[in-house]
Amino acid sequence: MSKDTDRLARAGKIAGNLDLLLRAERVAHAVMKGVHGRRRTGTGETFWQFRPWAPGDARRDIDWRQTAKRGGFDSAVEHGGVFIREMEWEAAQTAWLWRDASASMDFGIKKEYAETLLLALGIVLLNGGEQTGLLGSGLAPQTGVAAVERIFAALPAQKEMTEGARPVAAFSHVILIGDFYAPLEDVRDFCARLAARHVTGTLVQVFDPAEKDLPYKGRVRFEDIEGIDAADIAQVEAIRDVYARKFAAHQAALDEMARRSGWRFESFSTAVKPETALAQLCGVLGTHA
Repeated sequence: MSKDTDRLARAGKIAGNLDLLLRAERVAHAVMKGVHGRRRTGTGETFWQFRPWAPGDARRDIDWRQTAKRGGFDSAVEHGGVFIREMEWEAAQTAWLWRDASASMDFGIKKEYAETLLLALGIVLLNGGEQTGLLGSGLAPQTGVAAVERIFAALPAQKEMTEGARPVAAFSHVILIGDFYAPLEDVRDFCARLAARHVTGTLVQVFDPAEKDLPYKGRVRFEDIEGIDAADIAQVEAIRDVYARKFAAHQAALDEMARRSGWRFESFSTAVKPETALAQLCGVLGTHA
């Protein structure tokens, strides 16, 4: 390869990568209106809500003005009229992002879709004041909207489902995006270790429509994209129902695994617009983080 050809190849790769980032920015900005980070109870100066007092709540957190409207503390307790003033948590929280980089993600546009979703979600989180890290990349959690470029640059370093040199702190939230065709026990063990440290998470399955519907006809040779095995099927139509049940069972197993860790499971076909997937994920993070 000549120097000019090599230079053009590198330029083309850079242009393709920048296109990915620009696409993620378009997706993020399309759904970012009204998304302002994840609201949760904590120490801060911004009022969030009143809620009824419950045994174990500190008396210093009681809103006496609201309580006095019910005739004082003793009377209000009897009639359920003691209110706690809750403030919005103002400290930045940490979200850790990961996308599957295995060879199976090269089928269709799964890898591109997953990376677009990861970067767009990073933009939304950073815009909302969240600390955002890239799991297993060695990159420290980032803050500020401009940090998405550092996350983007570090994405190639993210290869395995691992914490790497920067362990996930307790009470962080992890978002794992992939097809999850790895052995389920590996995914289960990884999630369970994090959940044991009070880390919450969301599994986001990305799949190609053909992987769910098996739309082929007649004799087809299927080759494992990771080079493990191959099989010739004389009549694909004859196995379609069995295949559909196995695909559904795989999704059900992922959902059950997430639930056992106290996590969430979401699933998106690459035929779904990334904006739709991102909006749904933002809703999940806003109400279950």
